[in-house]
Amino acid sequence: MILEPPTMYQTFSSALLPPLFTSLPGVTALTVAAMSQNIEATPLVVALEDHYNSTSYRFINGLPALGADPGIDLYAGSEVHVLHDAPQHPDLRVLATVVEFSYRIVADRRKGIHQPSDLRDKRIGVVAGVTYRVLCLLVPARRGRVQRRTSTRSSRPASSATRCPAAKGRTYPHMLATTGEIDALTAFEPTTTVGGMALGEENAIFFRNDLLYRKLNVLYTTQAKLDNVTARAEIVGFLRALGKTQEVFTKEPEKILPRVAEITAAATSNMTVNMATEEIMRKFWPLTKWARGLAADMVDLMVEEDKWLAVIESRSGGPMSRERIESLVDDRPLKEALALEG
Repeated sequence: MILEPPTMYQTFSSALLPPLFTSLPGVTALTVAAMSQNIEATPLVVALEDHYNSTSYRFINGLPALGADPGIDLYAGSEVHVLHDAPQHPDLRVLATVVEFSYRIVADRRKGIHQPSDLRDKRIGVVAGVTYRVLCLLVPARRGRVQRRTSTRSSRPASSATRCPAAKGRTYPHMLATTGEIDALTAFEPTTTVGGMALGEENAIFFRNDLLYRKLNVLYTTQAKLDNVTARAEIVGFLRALGKTQEVFTKEPEKILPRVAEITAAATSNMTVNMATEEIMRKFWPLTKWARGLAADMVDLMVEEDKWLAVIESRSGGPMSRERIESLVDDRPLKEALALEG
């Protein structure tokens, strides 16, 4: 049985989140939007504050619908957000990978789970749509597919735990380690890590296969923005700043972890979603890859993901063609940024 909170494929509005605006006086030259309570978005804040050489900028804590705010120049979200928006926005363009993130399933050994096949017929807490993919790929269920069910309880534990050993309340780690309502979970980090910590080393077992599924957080914009000479120059400048930031995230994690914790804490001061302490982040940081550029297999990954996303969303036109997905990726602004560095 797979327990799911409400679908994650909805527009996230900054109005629903604690305000986190980073700006300098003057006319806004660049506006970047991302969910900054997510670890994946924190390098955008650092890039703007430390390396972006412009007189002004604005950071919006949220992910409005593409085109809803014409003032937004850049968005950062998962490749799934891109695939969700692309059918209605043919001018969407992916410019760079912010981070590649391994996905894992954590399970309770006490429930007789020692290998992926043991997850058959178990109760698994997932983030709707996104992490269900992991189960489809990793769990060889009966008749070659996972039976997807929902539960009336599934809407309540939609938030992720941030405290150890187990959060008090109906969060998935709490349901896994304390109440035993679920046998395993898979979700955005730090939730999976927190679930394992709540179970304890003797009871927790993790399953992971990056060749089958991993998360890509990407930076994207619209063709209209790229066609605007002023906006393109600012975007190229930000790509340079992001590259410098990714280098710090890769080579100096101990230097950046306190900063990441501070950013996520500010964005989640009134929430319990996706907030992590330095202690927790150290545990899952090896699962991250902050490499500059575009993931080599990005198109291959998106083509496969769009097949199941089209089904989940009941998309009338079915999955997009490979050619259509290839048209979403534009590496020219990144090449321009690299050329400016000599």
